[in-house]
Amino acid sequence: MDKLEFTVHEFMAIMGNLDETLAGKKAPEGSVYNEWYAQWKVLDERLEELDPMPRADMLFDGKVSINAITEPQLQEVIGVVNSQIAMHEKLIADDDEDADPEDLEIWQSKLSDLNELLKASDWF
Repeated sequence: MDKLEFTVHEFMAIMGNLDETLAGKKAPEGSVYNEWYAQWKVLDERLEELDPMPRADMLFDGKVSINAITEPQLQEVIGVVNSQIAMHEKLIADDDEDADPEDLEIWQSKLSDLNELLKASDWF
């Protein structure tokens, strides 16, 4: 399988979404949340230590690579990306000050990449 690659921002948003959805409950066995939790927490601590400009650089220029993922985990990530798209579409529709069409395009592109990976016969 090709490795999955996310910007630090995408990775943090995916994990933050999963964390929020779980609302303090334990994630199901095999969830990407469990697999990626330690990496997420270390990265979060590193980001908190940075001044605003280096933090922004790391969020948008830094990469997180994932070398192995199961089909259910990929489906889980696709579900989170779909929720990110829905959130950004709502922000844009509501003319919210945080609305950013570029963010929506980034998540739509990520969804396309993940769906292509899911369709590939040799990804696992």
